[in-house]
Amino acid sequence: MTEDEEEYEDHEVLKKKFENFVKKAEEGDLLSMRLLARIYTESEYFPRDTFAAEAWLRKAAELGDDKAKFQLAKMLSNGNGVAKNLEESFCLYQELMFDCDVDAMMEVGIALKEGKGVPKNEELGSKYIDYAWDIELDLMKDDKKESA
Repeated sequence: MTEDEEEYEDHEVLKKKFENFVKKAEEGDLLSMRLLARIYTESEYFPRDTFAAEAWLRKAAELGDDKAKFQLAKMLSNGNGVAKNLEESFCLYQELMFDCDVDAMMEVGIALKEGKGVPKNEELGSKYIDYAWDIELDLMKDDKKESA
C-alpha cells in the first residue's frame, strides 16, 4: 500500500468515527456532543466550525451536562470563535457553582472581582476566590489522607 493509500484509508476511518459521533449526538448522547464540539474547535482533520461546536455544547448543557455547560461558559467568556457573552457566561458559571463546582466558583469570583459580565464587586469576588481555594485545599488534604 502506498503512503497516499494509507493516508486515504486513515482519513476514511476518521470520517466514519466522526459520522458515528454525529449519529450518537443526534440520538442524545452527551459525551458525543462534547466530543463533536472538541473536534469542531481543535481537529486537524476536519474543518473548524466554532458555531457548530457552540451548538453542540449548548444542546448538551440544556440536557444537563455540567462539563458541556462549563466548556460553553469558557467559550462565551473568551469569545473563542463565537460572540463574546460575559453575562451568559457568568450565569452558566453561577449555575455550576451552586452545584458545588469549585472551578466555576473561581470563575464567578474572578468575574465579580474584575466586573466581567456583572457589576464589579472586588470584596465579594475575593470571598468566592478564597472560598474556592479553601475547598480545593481541603480536597487535596482528603486525597492525601486516603492515599496514606
